[in-house]
Amino acid sequence: MALVDLTESVHIDAPPEKVWLLVSDVAQHPRFAGPKSITKAIDFEGPLRVGARWIAHEKFGPQKFDAPSEVTQLDLGHEFGWVSFPPMKEANRGDGGRVLWRYVVEPDNGGTRLIHSMRVLQPRKGAGVLKAMYKVLSLPKKQREGILTSLQNVKMAAEQGAKID
Repeated sequence: MALVDLTESVHIDAPPEKVWLLVSDVAQHPRFAGPKSITKAIDFEGPLRVGARWIAHEKFGPQKFDAPSEVTQLDLGHEFGWVSFPPMKEANRGDGGRVLWRYVVEPDNGGTRLIHSMRVLQPRKGAGVLKAMYKVLSLPKKQREGILTSLQNVKMAAEQGAKID
């Protein structure tokens, strides 16, 4: 069962190939997520393939932590999915819940439709505490705002021809 299940999309006046280059560059994700995102930097050297992993350096309030992610699905030029885990020992990976992320790039009226989704899965233990935290901190609303920010920033970069580092 999911605590949160969000999907948003945006039309981008740029070719799908250009949009794909932006969203498939994992190290650039914090740039698109904006300054309010908890993800501040990502260590990933690629190549992008199913099973590839990276570490996201995150900050939530005063707390800093590193969260691992792993590519779970890849259809080059079209779809890219990954799972993020809370920080914990490798042996316990997934016990604290998981977040499933996905970008889908589709041709759309001479441009591109970019779809971005996230699904927060309940942890094996402590789901009640996590549900309460999500409610008290209005996390689903903030997560939707984060997805919309990412979409708008990718749109702006693609349409303005921003150079990809």
